[in-house]
Amino acid sequence: MKSNSLYYPLAIVLVILAMASLFVYFEKPSPQFSSPAPVPAKALTLPEVIEKVNNFTLNLYGLMLASNADKNVIVSPFNVYIALTMLYEGANSTTREELGNAMGLDNADACSAYQQLLSMLPLSSNSSAVLYVANGVWLKRGFPFREDYMDGVRRCFGGDVRSFASDINELVDEVNSWVANKTNNLIKNLLSRDDVPDNTVAILVSVIYFKGEWLKEFTPCGKIEFWRDSSSVKVDAMEVDDTHIKVARGDDYVAVEIPYKNTTISMVIIMPGNFSKAIKSYRDLILNALSKLDNTKPGTLIHLIMPKFNITFRRNLNDDLKKLGIREVFTGNADLSRMAYVSRGDIYVDKVVHQAIIKVYEKGTEAAAATAIIIATAAHVYPEEVIINKPFIYMLRDSQNKAILFIGHFIDPSQMN
Repeated sequence: MKSNSLYYPLAIVLVILAMASLFVYFEKPSPQFSSPAPVPAKALTLPEVIEKVNNFTLNLYGLMLASNADKNVIVSPFNVYIALTMLYEGANSTTREELGNAMGLDNADACSAYQQLLSMLPLSSNSSAVLYVANGVWLKRGFPFREDYMDGVRRCFGGDVRSFASDINELVDEVNSWVANKTNNLIKNLLSRDDVPDNTVAILVSVIYFKGEWLKEFTPCGKIEFWRDSSSVKVDAMEVDDTHIKVARGDDYVAVEIPYKNTTISMVIIMPGNFSKAIKSYRDLILNALSKLDNTKPGTLIHLIMPKFNITFRRNLNDDLKKLGIREVFTGNADLSRMAYVSRGDIYVDKVVHQAIIKVYEKGTEAAAATAIIIATAAHVYPEEVIINKPFIYMLRDSQNKAILFIGHFIDPSQMN
């Protein structure tokens, strides 16, 4: 494996500290809409897919690092990537191009890419290691979504396809309940009512969940000093002696890789000498450490002491995704005509919400992430809008023979009896 490659196991994605569908009724399309022209799609190899996902991971994590350098962070760009892949499948023209460029999927077969990702994951549900991915979409009943898009969600992403009516509170509760169930109740309130506007027509959701026991369990060792620059705080710690842990040292960092039972997932920790300085070259630091770990063989007895920790992080990703070049989908120029029988600008992405949680303790680790893409109708979906909010004259008339039967004016609502 080349040292400068992004081809690493999924563990790297997880630690960048770092399906029976329901019957749904949808309105038949207007004759004015035709099927979008086929998009040439090239197949990606598995190493190429992993490289593109990990490149996206480092790009998005860099933005998290820059804006949250003084806060604890846990994100799963891998999870965001999958959610965006479902959006990509519904996008067309320049909107699709922007998504493809940011994700490395330009002219690539997104369905095949996702299936390859699933094939390489050590998905499991045994007593010591659990890893799974789940996808779901909620589509407004009566809105003209394309059958081929819904079929693609089911076929490619194994996704639940559900409908909702007009009760947004009920929709929020249903999405949150689904996410909680898929994340072992780690993420209970992915969405708030304020996150979901009244004109919402779709919510695309992806979830990833992991729970694993260390290959060798840690034991508590009291509190240790945890240093931040020149100050320190006491933190509960744990320790282990193990010959399966890898250690790699660079010019100004030490890195360890800790395995879990019955899975190829592992945790990587990279501790730079000076975290504030390391931020500027975080990508080189991470790639260098991962390369050294990949070329290190375990076998030496390692005594490792580290803090127990748990982190919850939630963020609206709109601004971050715009910085990565995904802009048009958030505007009135969005083209999501592969998702529904709509014209450019009729629907757009209102927001992308991401939440992740990780718990690291003596027995192992539990982590979950969820991403929701909320799609709404633009105001100009209606050809014309009139708001009667000033004094007016009104009439009742026979529109056929033109006879006016009643006439009056309305000046003051407070005068009504």
